Amino acid sequence: VTTPEIAQTLAQRLHFNTYGAQPVVSAVGRAVLKAIDDDGLQENSLRVGARLMQRLKTLQDKHDLIGEVRGKGLMMALELVTDRATKAPAKEETAVIFERLKELGVLIGKGGLHGNVFRIKPPMCFSEADADFLCDALDLALSEL
Repeated sequence: VTTPEIAQTLAQRLHFNTYGAQPVVSAVGRAVLKAIDDDGLQENSLRVGARLMQRLKTLQDKHDLIGEVRGKGLMMALELVTDRATKAPAKEETAVIFERLKELGVLIGKGGLHGNVFRIKPPMCFSEADADFLCDALDLALSEL
C-alpha cells in the first residue's frame, strides 16, 4: 500500500528485509513512538520501576530465598537461592513459586542457567497498583513455602 513514487525508490535498493524500507511499518513505528510520548510511558516506567524495585528489595529483606534483585526501569530479575553466601540455585522452590504465582493471577518469566531467576518484564503501561499486586502475590507465594 503505497504510491508509485515510493514503490520506485524501494526497487532501487539492492538489499532490504521484511520490515526494512516498509512505509506501513515505518508509520506503525512512528505511531507507537507517539503513543509512548503522548501517554508518558517512559516516565511511567521510571516511576513504577522505582516502586517495583523498592518493593522487591523489601521482599528480599523478608525472604532469605531471594538472593538478588536487579534491573532497570520495568525490566527486573529476581534470583532465588537456597544459600545467599554460595548463591546455590533454588530450582525446585522457583518452580513451585512460579506455578503458585500463575494461580494468583501473575504471569512472569522464568529463566537463568539453572531456571531460578524470575524475569519481570511488564508492559510500559504497568501501574503502581499492578506492581503492588505482583509484589503482594510474590510475598504470599514465598510465605507459603
